[in-house]
Amino acid sequence: AQARDSCNALLSPLEAMPRASNRLLVSALLCAGAFTVTHLAFVSAPASSSRQHSPVVLSARGGGEYDISDADIQNFYNSLLTGAGGDPPKGTVLSELVVKFFHGDFTPQGFKRYSGLWKGPPPGNIGKKDIAVGVAKLKEQMA
Repeated sequence: AQARDSCNALLSPLEAMPRASNRLLVSALLCAGAFTVTHLAFVSAPASSSRQHSPVVLSARGGGEYDISDADIQNFYNSLLTGAGGDPPKGTVLSELVVKFFHGDFTPQGFKRYSGLWKGPPPGNIGKKDIAVGVAKLKEQMA
């Protein structure tokens, strides 16, 4: 009788294991299902189409002070082809792009943009001195 009780004591945890593993499996499946549902809801399309007509969406499509026509593009292109030469004037798109992409150091790891104080005038803003450095580095890269 004593041997049977010790065998039953050993079998009880083994009999309980399938129930515990079933609970673990069910809870894992529920967690995975909840995770999937929340992420599918996050990336799905918006439920209502009324949001597409909000003022923010309409202004993001254009129709404001930043409208650019083909004539504006042609004028910009013509302004690049004419002129007396030299560095681009301060405050233009071209000067800002030259400073952004060429004022810095070209290292073996890549381009490191200048992070100091712009020379100006006024100090702290991009000025003629900064544009001159950017144009010099641009010419260096083109050579």
